[in-house]
Amino acid sequence: MNSEIRIESKFRKVHIELENLERKIYRKSGFLFFKSHIYTIEELMESPHHQKIFSITEKIGDDIENWFDAGKLTPKEESTYHTERDNIDEELHRIEMVIEDREPTWWEEIKGPIIEFNKRVLDNLPEEFRRNLIPFFKKILPTLKKLPKLLSMSEAKIRK
Repeated sequence: MNSEIRIESKFRKVHIELENLERKIYRKSGFLFFKSHIYTIEELMESPHHQKIFSITEKIGDDIENWFDAGKLTPKEESTYHTERDNIDEELHRIEMVIEDREPTWWEEIKGPIIEFNKRVLDNLPEEFRRNLIPFFKKILPTLKKLPKLLSMSEAKIRK
């Protein structure tokens, strides 16, 4: 029983990494309709959590193999290891499916076409007009970058 608990406790860090990864799936930033997921699907699928999970489980597997080779592993302990490993594999697969199936926010859906439309409009403007736009946007860009923060601050005040 004691070694069985020891084997299960070795997987505790893996479960924590799985929970941390899952918590990131639906985290968003933005204001009202202009919310975007903080982490892209690609970032989640290639996150450091995956690397930690694989590293920890590989180390556990090496330990189990060494114990088995040394005759220090009972059949029950080996069964516990395989059960835990299978549970981790299933949980990671489930989380990856949730990540892949995550729906984009309303803003994520429409910002691509808006950006593409703006690009086409700018590409078709006369060269002289475009040259005048660049200094204009350089002047107002710092203000525009602060706008979401200002709006979210005002939203917080309204809620109080």
